[in-house]
Amino acid sequence: MTAIPLTESALTCVKRAVRLDYPNYKSSHLTEAIAAACGYASHAALRAHMAGRAAERPDFALLEELPFLRRLAAVTGVPMSDDDLRGFSFDRLSYEGPDVIRTASKGAAKVKYDGSSRRRAWRNAMVAGINAGIDKGLFTPRAGENNWPPPDPRYGDTGRSYRFNIGDIPAVAYVHDAGYDELSVHVALWPTADCERWIGVVNADFRAGDLLASGWLERRDGAWLQVSDSAPHFRCRKQRLDQAASLEIRPKGYADGGSFKF
Repeated sequence: MTAIPLTESALTCVKRAVRLDYPNYKSSHLTEAIAAACGYASHAALRAHMAGRAAERPDFALLEELPFLRRLAAVTGVPMSDDDLRGFSFDRLSYEGPDVIRTASKGAAKVKYDGSSRRRAWRNAMVAGINAGIDKGLFTPRAGENNWPPPDPRYGDTGRSYRFNIGDIPAVAYVHDAGYDELSVHVALWPTADCERWIGVVNADFRAGDLLASGWLERRDGAWLQVSDSAPHFRCRKQRLDQAASLEIRPKGYADGGSFKF
């Protein structure tokens, strides 16, 4: 997939690239379809969301092909063709300017979550924690864009912890710069009272919360959550697993799985 910041310049860049594949379609129809690709019911809904964000802290979105094609078919009355379904891809378009974020990696096709509740729960916790950090303006999916304040001298590191919620589930995340534009991210759901003390510690496990997940966000060669062949670091109390695995969370500007970088 391809990702963009939700800014006027990025949307214009995408629209120009899409026009090369659909030169005979109305501008308004392409605008509506691109909004759907970003996860919004209409262009008006997308614009309302953008208006609620500070210009220096835009949101980010993955561009998804199937919602784009479905919305384009709905507004034009022209059914999706087999050629559209097989051939259209945001990854294959030619973009101008620096706005577009590539999210594809060689290992992406190997990443599977459906067959394991534990892997699905790990994925959901990680995506929720990364999304929350982006929402708070601490970092973005783009290389080098770390914005958290100087480290707390009590902890002596370069990381930052932050609290958020997934619906009614309380959560704490911790992020630090792992070098080479990677972020190391730890996420605890149903955190303990002293979660901030433990969440950045290797193998903190249940001292941080009923669920603890950790991993890395790649940002130099593209933006994706790194997934290794072995099981990711993950601990979860049995009674919490099904709820964590059933969450529906869309990544903000990065892929939810890709190559693990050594």
